[in-house]
Amino acid sequence: MTVEWWIVLATLGGPVLAVQTQKFIERASERRRGQLVIFAALMANRATKINDDYVRALNSIELTFLPRWWKPQNRKVIDAWRTLFGELHNPPVDQPSANMAWNQRCDDRLVELLSAMSRALGYHFTSEELRRGIYYPRAKAELEQAQLGVLHGARAVLEGKAALQMRVVEFPNDPAAAAAQAALLQNMGRSYTEEGELRVRISNESEQAHR
Repeated sequence: MTVEWWIVLATLGGPVLAVQTQKFIERASERRRGQLVIFAALMANRATKINDDYVRALNSIELTFLPRWWKPQNRKVIDAWRTLFGELHNPPVDQPSANMAWNQRCDDRLVELLSAMSRALGYHFTSEELRRGIYYPRAKAELEQAQLGVLHGARAVLEGKAALQMRVVEFPNDPAAAAAQAALLQNMGRSYTEEGELRVRISNESEQAHR
């Protein structure tokens, strides 16, 4: 091939190569922005794991952190996510000690995931920072626990597994009504014999009324 042909190919291929390079850079930038959004959502809500943003971020990891030959760290992110995913889908029987151990394992797997993501994004967070660097007001936690308790209690009542407890603290106190009720009971008591038979009396006024 002559020098002239090389010049022609370079002239034609230069703009195409420049356009493809620009598109590659734009896709890489967009992908990184998506990864940063996921990482920020997980970091901001790691104390509130039932938050919608937290759950949505977890479910977007496999799509956003696709392994690339130039990003081998993404493979570690996917592996860490799948380990956490498997733990989340294997909760124990409802026992306090088993639940505590399971929650601890989930926290450990989350720290591993966040650590892998931080390295893939060029950050340098220690495991201790990821585990302890969380602020969550105690009052907020107590409020959520109270709301959860109310929901569980209402569900148990609606399903017939529990009953509403009632306690009468005080009856209305009306002296006149109490006296009238006592007099009524006394009169009713005199209307029966000791054997429980109803006493009946026919007066002369009743006989004259029937004539």
